[in-house]
Formats: sequence, structure tokens, C-alpha cells
Amino acid sequence: MTFDEAFIWGFFLVFARSGAMFLTTPFFNAQATPVSVRVMAALAVSASLTVALRPAGVPIPPDLYGMAAAVLVEVVAGVMLGMFVSLALAALQMAGAFLDLQIGLGMSQVINPATGVPVTLLSQFKYLLGLVVLLASDGHHVLLRAFAASLSTMPAASGLNLADATNSFVAMIGEMSLLAVQIAAPVLAIMIVVDAAFGLVNKAVPQMPVMLVGMPAKISLGLIAVSVTLPVVVSGVGSGLDVAFRHLSELFRVQG
Repeated sequence: MTFDEAFIWGFFLVFARSGAMFLTTPFFNAQATPVSVRVMAALAVSASLTVALRPAGVPIPPDLYGMAAAVLVEVVAGVMLGMFVSLALAALQMAGAFLDLQIGLGMSQVINPATGVPVTLLSQFKYLLGLVVLLASDGHHVLLRAFAASLSTMPAASGLNLADATNSFVAMIGEMSLLAVQIAAPVLAIMIVVDAAFGLVNKAVPQMPVMLVGMPAKISLGLIAVSVTLPVVVSGVGSGLDVAFRHLSELFRVQG
């Protein structure tokens, strides 16, 4: 097999797509993951797929601007692959943020090791739980298969329809926002009932310090409700990943 200029250019485009994907994919985009590990993973995936697919017919742009445009398209394609999966976990974080505000844990924050940004307790808990479910269900392998399939359905330097990509991204955000509300809804409903009960107690027994007694009780009941509804979170991860890969399938014409 000869490594001509077209082959090397094809490898570089595949590396641009895989590198962008690894920079935006959960687990690999964590600050705790060294940059060298991400680069080596992207190089390994790019080399193996380039040799397997043999993109020898990739046209080389005649000028630097054409090359930059081709690389930019591949970077956008890789970002879409990783970002869609990240949005599935972002839905869990959003659901956790809703619950923290309702339960009374909104002021308690921890540092998210993946981003280095302070987040609320249940938001971080649901994100880590979703990440575990993602890895346990071989979601990372499915993503790699989707990446390989995208190179077959949308080869390097073939171009990406930015209008379709934008529409898919906006639709994905809307569906993930709805999923976040659906995941948080059972606990939110319980907390509304608890608030109503405390309001009735305050009316019936004005002498009772409802705020002093009610806040610890509300937090305890909220955490119990979160524990009981954990299966909803697990199923929510699966639903989010199904939506993400469905949009990727439509965008890249990836089947299965």
C-alpha cells in the first residue's frame, strides 16, 4: 500500500474529525483525562479507519483556504458526533438542577471534575450516574461504530450540510430539555405535595416553626424520592442516547 499525498491528506481529515469528537465526548473530554491520551486515542482510531477505508481518492484542495475549509467541516462533523452524546448527559444535569432548587440543595455546590465548573449536588450525581450507565451499556463503543459508519456515509472531504446540522442540533436541544423535565417530574410532583402539606400545617398550627422543622424533613423526603426514582434516571439515559444516535443517523445517514 502506497502512502501518497491523497492518502496522507485523507488521514489528516479523519484525524480532524476524530480529534474533535474526542474533545467533546463525555469521559474523554474530562479535565482529568490528559491531552496526550486524547490525541493518542484519536490517532489510533484515525490510523485504523484510514487503513481500513483507504481514502485514496480524497481530493486535495489547491490552496490553503480550501484546506482550512475542508478541515473545518471535519471538525464540525466530529463536534456534532461528540456533542450529541454530551447533550444526553446534560439533560440529566438539568434535571438534577431542577431537583436541587426544589428540594433545597440549590446553594450546595461541588466541582464537576469533567469541566472544572461548580455544579449542584444532585446535578453532579445524576451526571456521574449517567456516565456510568453510558459506559456500562457500551455507549462509547456505539459512538465509535457511529464514527466509523459516518466515514462511510459521509467520507472525508465530502462536505456537511450545515443547515441540516443546525436543525438537528436545535431539535436535539429541545428534546433533551423535554427529557430533563420528564426525569425530574416524579420528584418535583412529590415536592409540590410536601410543600402543600407544610402549608396546611402552618395554617392549622401557626405556633409550629414550619420553616425550622420543615426544611430538614423536606430535604430528607426529597433524597428518599430521588433514591426511589433512580430507575427513571437510568431509563432516561437510554432514551437520551437513543435520541442522540437517531439524530446522528439522520444527519450522517448512519444505519444501526
